[in-house]
Amino acid sequence: MALISPTKVEREYGIPVARLRRWRQHGIGPEYFQLTPRSIGYYTGDLADWIQDPANAQLHDIPGHEPADRCGRNVLAGS
Repeated sequence: MALISPTKVEREYGIPVARLRRWRQHGIGPEYFQLTPRSIGYYTGDLADWIQDPANAQLHDIPGHEPADRCGRNVLAGS
């Protein structure tokens, strides 16, 4: 299971870094890890589970999201 930065979450899942920050401030959103005072990490498996959980659907607009493939192509955007 890979640990990824908020910037990479935005690139691969389409959730803006600012939204992730707000969720952390309000105690909602996917589980994260405070690696250093200025470094946050998310496990990809936890992100996928959180996004797929119907209880969280009102917090994001990612229906049945699949992350970008290894070539960097966004599966949802079809590019």
